[in-house]
Amino acid sequence: MSMRRRTRGPSQDPSSRMEGGLADESNGHHDHNHPAVTDSPSNGYHKSDKKTSSLKKFSVSSFFTLTDDKRKALRIYLVVSTLLLIRSYFSGITAAGRETWYPVPLIGFVRSDLALVCALLGSVPFLLLVLGWTFIGVVLLPVLAVKLSQLVMPGPIPTPTQAYHCLGMQTVLLGLLCVPVWRKPTAAIVAFLALAVLMPYVPDQIKPLFSSSLVESIPNQVINLNPSMQEDVGAAALESGPLLDFVWENRQDWVKVSHGRALGYFVFGKNFNHDQRWPQDGSYSLRRGFRLSSYRDTWGESDFRLGFPEQRKRVSNMFKEEFGTGLANIYSRVLNVDPETIVLGDMGALSKMENMGFPAVKVVFPSLFWHWFNNPHTDSYLYRMDEIDGKACDRARQRTFLIPLTEPPGAGLYYWYKNGTRAEVDYKVGNVYSFEVSVLHAIRPFPYFEWKHGMLDARVTIQAFGIPCGGNWYITH
Repeated sequence: MSMRRRTRGPSQDPSSRMEGGLADESNGHHDHNHPAVTDSPSNGYHKSDKKTSSLKKFSVSSFFTLTDDKRKALRIYLVVSTLLLIRSYFSGITAAGRETWYPVPLIGFVRSDLALVCALLGSVPFLLLVLGWTFIGVVLLPVLAVKLSQLVMPGPIPTPTQAYHCLGMQTVLLGLLCVPVWRKPTAAIVAFLALAVLMPYVPDQIKPLFSSSLVESIPNQVINLNPSMQEDVGAAALESGPLLDFVWENRQDWVKVSHGRALGYFVFGKNFNHDQRWPQDGSYSLRRGFRLSSYRDTWGESDFRLGFPEQRKRVSNMFKEEFGTGLANIYSRVLNVDPETIVLGDMGALSKMENMGFPAVKVVFPSLFWHWFNNPHTDSYLYRMDEIDGKACDRARQRTFLIPLTEPPGAGLYYWYKNGTRAEVDYKVGNVYSFEVSVLHAIRPFPYFEWKHGMLDARVTIQAFGIPCGGNWYITH
């Protein structure tokens, strides 16, 4: 009976203890019928070594250990994030009573109290991707999408869950795009920058769109069976430039529309369906931010605007003195009537009617919300009076007038026919667009370019509504 044992080489101590694995030794030759056992990972002994190694690899301490590649990627990521924050800070726009809105990558302009929060929270999933924790980052993306939308989204809107689903789809898509590069932290940074640049260019065919009304119910809302859109080319060509300069120079007199929450949504002038008289209690809310603090002007918030009649009158007088004659001439060209028959809000017989203000300017800063939001509505609920100053009014001829002062990419209108067909109108500066108030229409969603052209990326439009009474056209907001 021969004893089989594994021995060490000639230089090793023959008294060494026996190893668990056995090798054949016979006259210095291996028995070919019994192959020698080597230090192979498939050997039973080394299987336990492999398990130990695996446990070490996935231990908590090693999970948080940064390799050189990760450190390099993290440094690049922090530098890029810092540069984006600096750029956002210097691109902020202060308006509406000393409040500031900052452009946040992938989100758009956000009110100062939430801009940094949105920027930091929105970057967390990408930070996790950089660190190699890909699947945690991907799972976190849709969660943050819902929470961030709750912070900044206007409310209430009829179907907010559509918005959450929309943002959730976007972030899941972003996460899936990042999965192929999860073992390349530097590539995740490149993906982040590419997405920030490319998101505004998502074509309409694949762009998520949520609506204040269910798409299938839109035909039921159409009450004008023969809708038409009148475009008067060049009717405001001479006045558009000076008007835009005037609006921008007086941005501190804008009023932030409160139900727009943290988004940049303003009115320059009176707005009877937004201006309110809410009690001035509390110090902070998501709806109004720090508007009631000493660092903000309370009159710059529509929830409190009716409490400041002197301010409303001052802004109206500014507009009348600067552009009263110019706007009357524009509307007379569109209606093909004598400018003397045009009576603008806060003038003539309308000066005694508080809710019949001068034509106002709507300003919308770029945002992911406005990129995806569809709000079909009519203006039929406006100014349902039968007479003004003793003159009978023809409500069937009421019209909406829009004068775009900027034309950011995608800016325009949707309107619908009874069969559900949707028509589109492209805005051009210098033109005037008008239609019957019974036409079902919506602001066409437009991309959220944060820093490309500054003020020209905002949607700036003079809005007014007209009704003929006797021999006059009364045009108000």
